[in-house]
Amino acid sequence: MKKNIMMIGILALPFLANAQTVATTLATNNTTTAFISDIPLNGIFLNADEFENGIPEMGFDKKSKENHIREFDNKVILIENAEKTKFAKSEIWGFRKNNQDYRTFNNEDYAIAYAPKGLSVIFYKLGDVTGQANIKDEFAGKYYFSRNSQSAIYPLTAANIKEVFSDQIPFIEAISKVKLSDEMPIHEMDKVLAEYVKNHVN
Repeated sequence: MKKNIMMIGILALPFLANAQTVATTLATNNTTTAFISDIPLNGIFLNADEFENGIPEMGFDKKSKENHIREFDNKVILIENAEKTKFAKSEIWGFRKNNQDYRTFNNEDYAIAYAPKGLSVIFYKLGDVTGQANIKDEFAGKYYFSRNSQSAIYPLTAANIKEVFSDQIPFIEAISKVKLSDEMPIHEMDKVLAEYVKNHVN
């Protein structure tokens, strides 16, 4: 029964326009009030572990003239107390800007749209995750996924999901039975996540 309740909770979350960052989710679910205030709203993720832990390096809270982050060409520039530190996008995992997490991959900044707690898979949107658009009418060309925090990022299509998880035979067989659009609408992801959880995919 508890498993079913958890599953419903997971499936109710996908792709909210103002998606929570991993840090916010951790703060809401697992931490005390004292610790919440210590989670920075901005900073650099040097590696995937830092993202998974929800705590970026060189973090700070409010954006100001003295403290902010800029993206320029293939670099991320962190300005802290008016001191600039430049990071090549190829050398970091990503960054947090105004409480939104981004992964840098092939010099693109992929906003984390949904990182289901307790699951390895991550979903992204290329560009900002802001506004209140009707996401049920948006198709897969604008959304992406990776098998885990360290694997490559692919456009979110049924074909790509089957290819990336080709070693998970029960999952692929289950997905093949689910009628998915060739250009998978975001609201169909609940079907994919249901089979993902049911088949213990990793």
